[in-house]
Amino acid sequence: MNYAKSTYNTLFLANLLLENKLSKKEILKKFSSLDNKISLATLNNYLKKLKDNNIQIKKEGLNYYIDSSYYDFELSKDNIKALNDIKKIVISKKDYKTIRMVMRFFYKISKLIKNEELKYELLDFSYYSELNWDLIYKLENHCKDKDIILIDYILPYGTNKPIEIHIDKIKSSSTSNRLYIEGIIKGTKTFSKLPIDRIYMIKKIIRKKVMFDIETDTITYRVLKSAWKNAQFDPKEKVNDFDENYYEIQAPIVDEFYLVQRLFEFCPDLTYISKGRIKDLIIEKLEILKSSYDNKTD
Repeated sequence: MNYAKSTYNTLFLANLLLENKLSKKEILKKFSSLDNKISLATLNNYLKKLKDNNIQIKKEGLNYYIDSSYYDFELSKDNIKALNDIKKIVISKKDYKTIRMVMRFFYKISKLIKNEELKYELLDFSYYSELNWDLIYKLENHCKDKDIILIDYILPYGTNKPIEIHIDKIKSSSTSNRLYIEGIIKGTKTFSKLPIDRIYMIKKIIRKKVMFDIETDTITYRVLKSAWKNAQFDPKEKVNDFDENYYEIQAPIVDEFYLVQRLFEFCPDLTYISKGRIKDLIIEKLEILKSSYDNKTD
């Protein structure tokens, strides 16, 4: 993984210098802004690696830059393997904004590669390569403003259906890489999710900047503090100390599937769930697992 990170950082530096004329101080700030601090000695090492790979680093005053107009850049098999390792790691984090940034970076690097096979391998991000990123950018802006929009939605059997939705956010599935928009569909009172890959287009903006005003049920659960701290942070949860070992959490029930998955992952460090449908679903899942285990041990 150290090799993969070094390769990524070196190529990230190449990307910076293809777009800008930067001093070493400015380059270090660029790395730091992405929570990726490097030392001056490490930066010098990356510059040397680029030069060793026939990348013409030019200098203008204190600033460095790359003029790519007159040479070809070839990635070795080890480079490609390292980049594929990076892709797997980035995709596993399910942060679509980081994935988009890396895809753009790889696209710029690919323009310096003549070998079409290597280029295809570099640019293949599977599911994410098939998404309409221009549409996602527009959806992000509508999420930011909490707009009510009319979308042209592709149904599973192929026909299209107009859907009016008060859009809230974009999120990844907890069980796959699939991206969804979350919001309240006209005629309903709870949050729903629609896969982005089934949205053909935004047909119309119905209303802009509409605040959500809905009442939601809540669930209370108690979980070991260490388990909760190691889990993904959910800003919608209200956290209180129950005792020195456990937190008592209040969470809005806006997505039953997400809540069941979240609570199930806390087992066996979960000691209490308030009565209701979520608790019943957790118990049902545990009973299915127990039955499956008992059948295997018979």
